[in-house]
Amino acid sequence: MGKRAVSSGLVSTKPVALVIQHEDDAPLGYLGEWLADAEVAVEVVKPYLGQKLPENLKGYSGLVVLGGAMGVHDEAECPWLVEAKVLLRIAAQKQVPTLGVCLGGQLLADATGGRVERSDIAEIGVCSISLLEEAQDDELLSKVSNVGIPVLVPQYHQDAIVELPEDATLLASSDDCRVQAFRIGANVWGVQFHPETDKEIMADWLNSLDPARKGVSITNQEVMHDYQQYGEAMKENWSGLGKAFAEVVKTYRQ
Repeated sequence: MGKRAVSSGLVSTKPVALVIQHEDDAPLGYLGEWLADAEVAVEVVKPYLGQKLPENLKGYSGLVVLGGAMGVHDEAECPWLVEAKVLLRIAAQKQVPTLGVCLGGQLLADATGGRVERSDIAEIGVCSISLLEEAQDDELLSKVSNVGIPVLVPQYHQDAIVELPEDATLLASSDDCRVQAFRIGANVWGVQFHPETDKEIMADWLNSLDPARKGVSITNQEVMHDYQQYGEAMKENWSGLGKAFAEVVKTYRQ
């Protein structure tokens, strides 16, 4: 069973997903909507503000680890990354439903035996990925689009997973980044892209001083034009993944 969520003085028996947020401008976004629609409560912890991560996942029915400008090896500057990796290892071992997004996916790979490095190419804005045959039977990716058809996704990263853990299944790739989605076991997923990101979140990122913006020829105006054109379609398409993950969390029993 999930933790009991307290709201307005009342105790709820909704399943609770722990959410690790690494920066103010990298929130749950659409994922918050999709979890709420499935009546999954969220407990958002912001360790960059000094909030403490739990030592384990006892009582939680799910784990979401969001993105951030830091890298998986920046533990000296962001010491909570060590604790986040511990929780991701626990999640993989116990198969607690987990979704790691961008940095979260990289942390998942790193914590379970994979390898993350700085890439020569940054993916920023609206990009396309390809779902592999292995995605056809996947609980989440099978809800998105047909295998072999390029799928548009929001992207903002330069670090990349260059080696997956031995027991991971690759689910999606792109020309510039081989690992776009993967699964460990039946319930633990990592994605390199940002299914949760609306145009306001993307606009915040574009106005940041993130070094990934250097050397990328696409302009802010071009990215936002793409969002104007494809944003709603991306949300609709990736809502399949978000809603499917919410259902996995909802039905999980410890």
